[in-house]
Amino acid sequence: MFTFTDNSDEVLERLKRAKERAGQVIGLVAETYAKDDTPVDTGNLRNSITYDADDKEIVIGTNVEYAPPVELGHRNYVGKRMLYKAASQHNQEYQDILKASLENA
Repeated sequence: MFTFTDNSDEVLERLKRAKERAGQVIGLVAETYAKDDTPVDTGNLRNSITYDADDKEIVIGTNVEYAPPVELGHRNYVGKRMLYKAASQHNQEYQDILKASLENA
């Protein structure tokens, strides 16, 4: 006779915590990339860039009202796209962070 123990709740909780940890690390790394690429006059825009992460999503952004023209551009100014590049140009690094976190769950 065999006895089975259902550990699925524990496994799911460990996976959730691993994804949360990875999200925090990825968010911090993306924030750093964005800040490194942000033009600086007073430093207000760069210092306002932050992230929020949980086990499902990572959001990077700023609440500074003049950020959209700096990010997207306007008239004769080509946008820096610092948030977009931070989010999209480092996918392999972000995947590696997630993989390492899941492997250590």
